[in-house]
Amino acid sequence: MLLSAALGAVALIDPAKLRPGRRAAYRLATAGTTAALVAGDTGTGATGTGLTGSGLTGSGLTGSGLTGTPVSAGTRAALATAAGGAVLGLAEASEALDARLQRGLIRRGVRRPRLVFAAATFALTLAVEIPAVIAARKAPRSGIPVAGRVTDGDLSYLPLAAGARALIAGMLDFSAEPSSEPLRTQLAAAREKTWDGVSGSFGMIVLDVQGAEALPRAVPHRQQFPVVAEFADPTTGEQRVLRLSIEDGQLEHFSIEAGGVHAAAHDIDSGARDELWPRQWPAVAEVTFTLETSLPVDTRAAKRLRASAPER
Repeated sequence: MLLSAALGAVALIDPAKLRPGRRAAYRLATAGTTAALVAGDTGTGATGTGLTGSGLTGSGLTGSGLTGTPVSAGTRAALATAAGGAVLGLAEASEALDARLQRGLIRRGVRRPRLVFAAATFALTLAVEIPAVIAARKAPRSGIPVAGRVTDGDLSYLPLAAGARALIAGMLDFSAEPSSEPLRTQLAAAREKTWDGVSGSFGMIVLDVQGAEALPRAVPHRQQFPVVAEFADPTTGEQRVLRLSIEDGQLEHFSIEAGGVHAAAHDIDSGARDELWPRQWPAVAEVTFTLETSLPVDTRAAKRLRASAPER
């Protein structure tokens, strides 16, 4: 928003009235502000830039605010440099268009055309920034302390917390499923994968198994492991349920839910999922492991249903 305001303020200046030295400074200021706007927009995971084509401030170019594959620092710098260079390269044409638009507004009775330019420039650049700002505010964050972060390109890898590792091991040990053994082998090489360096985002811990290609895989390859872990948060006393998902025969993610094992989905506040992770992991002895079965949740209701069913 500050950069949008800066571009709007620059639009108050009439480049046609500037001397050569001041006009050069004006162009550099416009190019620098545009480059900063592009760098800021692409910092949240944009994949490119877009043209606004306003021509009101001599810039004609702003960041897109598009979301997609994360952009590295080097790519972000290159995009910002290209944007600033484009502003300087198009300066003459943009200022000529600026002058034509200003004369047109004056002929139509507008007393302060520069104010119109400033307002339009601010609105256009703000519209470009808003999607990225909204996306950043919606991204959930957890309260789990982060340590030992290792970066690899645009991803971050964290050591899997000892408490989380112990609970996953407890879930695997509780089941007699044939898939448990290969998953135990994978767990020894598992770490947490993040895209923003924050543990437990979006109500799940995404797992990455190092050297997975050489390790045995679980069958079936895609499944929700049939054991759930339920415990009371050591800090708040609130009930939490953990589930383990398998994808392509590998440990995929570890998710958390509020309430008991049979809590209804509508009873879970999805907006508060970033608050679900415990600040202190419980001891395995304090966790209740449950093997999910095909039996109905309400056995009494099931018996009544069977009793009322017509005989065949």
